[in-house]
Parts: sequence; C-alpha cells; structure tokens
Amino acid sequence: MTYLFDSNTFMEAARLYYSFELAPGFWEWLVSHQMRAQIASIEAVRDEIGKGTGDLADWAAGTAPDDFWRPPTKATLDAAQELSRWATGPDRDFKQAAVDQFLASCDYWLIAEAMASGLRVVTREVSAPGSKKSIKIPDACMSFGVSCEQPFAVYQRLGLRLT
Repeated sequence: MTYLFDSNTFMEAARLYYSFELAPGFWEWLVSHQMRAQIASIEAVRDEIGKGTGDLADWAAGTAPDDFWRPPTKATLDAAQELSRWATGPDRDFKQAAVDQFLASCDYWLIAEAMASGLRVVTREVSAPGSKKSIKIPDACMSFGVSCEQPFAVYQRLGLRLT
C-alpha cells in the first residue's frame, strides 16, 4: 500500500519534531529505497513546500527524488472533476470562499490522486464535518471512501526507527 503525504506532514515534521539538523534519518528514511513503493506525494505538494525557504524547500527541490512526487494523470484529472462536483454540489453547505480555497489547493489534487490511484492519504488535518468555512481533507476523503490517516500511526506501521 502506498501512502500519499500531505504538505502539512512534511512542514510540521521539519518545524516541530524532525528538524533536518536533529533528525536527518527521518528525511533519509522517507525517500529510502526501502520506502519508495510505500511513501510518495504529489507535484503540487512539492511546489507548495518549494515556495518556502530553508532545509525543507531544499529537500523537496533536490534531495527527494523526482519520482517521489507523482504527476497528475488522466485518471487524476477525472477524479478531480468528481471531487469538484462534490465540493460545489447543492447538498454541500460550504461557503464559497471555502470551496474556492479548496479547489485552488494542493489538498484538492492530493485527494484526487488518492481517489484515482487507490492510495491512502496521510495528513495532520482533523475532520470537521460541520465546517462551512473550510473543507478538510479527512472529510473529503471519507466522502469517496479514501483512507485518511495520521502520520505517527503510519510511521509506526511502516517501521520507522530513528536510532
């Protein structure tokens, strides 16, 4: 099973608990040969991370191999259309600003890729099904039967060991 990592997974890890200086093994593990078939992300996440500066932007732009970042495919584009119809549907109660923000985000493309490829999403976002001001990744995933998991559960399942 391949897990697609959301940008906040990388950003929080770099900022809060796995800085490049203190835990370089974490970043090496993410892109190691052993994990290549199990961990990935998408080009839109790389681009979002790349807007910043520092170690994480450098890692995304150069250290992480190009094939770690999945490009959109025809199936991704088809799934994105379905996801867009869901977000803008009359039975949704989202404010227009929430819909606009979601459709312009890498979250939208991450979920579409997961839908198209049958992958699991890894994010620090928390479900907020009653929210009208934002569309949360776990809620959109749930609507399409896409598994959405928290990072530390995935790290443990994949056998991360920082020694």
